[in-house]
Amino acid sequence: MASPSLTTGPLPGHIRRIALPMSIGFFFNTMYNVVDSFYAGRISTEALAAMALSFPVFFIIIAISGGLSRGASALIANAIGAKNKEEESTLSGQVFSLAILSAICVSIVGLSAATPLFQILGASGDYLQLAKDYTSPLFIGAIFFLLNSMSNAILLAHGDSRTYSRTLVIGFLLNLILDPWFLYGGFGLPAMGIKGIAWATVLIQGLGAIYLLSVVVHRGHITRSCAEHLIPKIKIYRQILHQGIPTSFNLMSIALGFFVITYFLKFYGEASVAAFGVGTRIEQMALLPAIGLSSAIVSIVGQNNGAGETDRVRECVHLCFKYGLYLIITASILLLAFATPLVRLFTNDPEVIQVGTKYVRIVAFIQWSYVSGFVYIGFLQALKRPMYGFIESFTRKIILPGIIFPLAVHYFSVGLEGFWISMCAINAFMAIITISYGQHVLKKLHCT
Repeated sequence: MASPSLTTGPLPGHIRRIALPMSIGFFFNTMYNVVDSFYAGRISTEALAAMALSFPVFFIIIAISGGLSRGASALIANAIGAKNKEEESTLSGQVFSLAILSAICVSIVGLSAATPLFQILGASGDYLQLAKDYTSPLFIGAIFFLLNSMSNAILLAHGDSRTYSRTLVIGFLLNLILDPWFLYGGFGLPAMGIKGIAWATVLIQGLGAIYLLSVVVHRGHITRSCAEHLIPKIKIYRQILHQGIPTSFNLMSIALGFFVITYFLKFYGEASVAAFGVGTRIEQMALLPAIGLSSAIVSIVGQNNGAGETDRVRECVHLCFKYGLYLIITASILLLAFATPLVRLFTNDPEVIQVGTKYVRIVAFIQWSYVSGFVYIGFLQALKRPMYGFIESFTRKIILPGIIFPLAVHYFSVGLEGFWISMCAINAFMAIITISYGQHVLKKLHCT
């Protein structure tokens, strides 16, 4: 069933139709991660810390697939809005061949670089082995993550977020079964420990990739008759990479930011690293509506920009930002009120619970800053202006922390709470810049 055009009809309806399913889907995806963390915590606190340590390394896959997906979705949405069917078909085919090549590179680089990266972060002995056991299967199965993302990019460009959301919900339900089975063994399978948690994810991603690709083919977005679009074309690759690489580096800088934060957290002890891993997962839950809105922006602004409907572009951005603020204020209040029970979902270690609760209550005050990033950077991506997102994220996650964190930890010798506060100050400062720049682009666009 084809999705209706996003260039006509009331925008609030389009935003709800795309953002709500995506938010629900990412809620179950976050709960998927809760299940993974729950079982890792049952192995040991060291295993939970190893999973937190592994996140920035595993995020390499997320960065590549997410960047190419967002870039491709913006380009395809603009082609749809401009009613350029040939360009749409060509882009849809090229993203898949590019995904396969990218997955091969990610697997090779990830498997060879993971160990030295973990060692830089101070991992050794069993701690290092647990981190390697968790990430190795994920890098082997990178192809499934990429194919999943590319199929979703095409569907989202057409305004369909329900199909991917359905996949995430089913993936969560499968994970409830596969995680304990692969972890503890049974029915002919040996106990695999933390490796089992990772292999369950690879299997679920593989099944999701098959399903999403079948939907894309069934709807005619990719047909057998246009198989030539799968043959690599340097010119089209360049277009996709021009949009996707800055976004991938944007996401990659988030992973690098985790490296930076984790590096300095090691001076506060292993419990602080585990608490940070738990806290970021809780933040993901709070930000689910904003993630849904950012997906809606890429589709709606992309199609309307392609169609030359600048008034609708401006209205969409203002509505998404307003909705995002309302939702995140509510979520922030809930974080403050239920910080401790939320942390207890992930661990029963008293020290991690205490540290994690303080972290969640502090970061509750800057959740609005993430909303501004999701909305305005998504808007710029849809306008085919991806560079600001990379610059913003690199500054926020690498440059400023590289200056402020050494001063806080080594020169001023602040406590852990002071470290969290310095991190929040960086995010708030960059959010103000992002809002100002986004508004400047909006006004300029509206006047042209």
